[in-house]
Amino acid sequence: MKTSLSLIDPDVIKGEILRDVLVSPEDMVRMNEARAVFNELRSILLAQVVPALGGWSNPIATEIESRLESITFVSRNFLWPHRHAGAAHGAINAGGVL
Repeated sequence: MKTSLSLIDPDVIKGEILRDVLVSPEDMVRMNEARAVFNELRSILLAQVVPALGGWSNPIATEIESRLESITFVSRNFLWPHRHAGAAHGAINAGGVL
């Protein structure tokens, strides 16, 4: 059995290593709000605009859907896994106390 190790030429790798990024609770509140507004926009587009375009047979309708999915995917659904950090910070009514 022959085993080989491929080496990557350091001249081929370009870019820079970035530090970890911290998202503040305030930023997560904004991200949660952006997700909510985006979902409202999605509802309007899919319920009103796509039918007005003649349905999914119209290439513009499929392009709208493609762009909506792309935004959701690339933004990780507006950082959905971290949504609770913003929700806790943005709480107005906690335990019945305003």
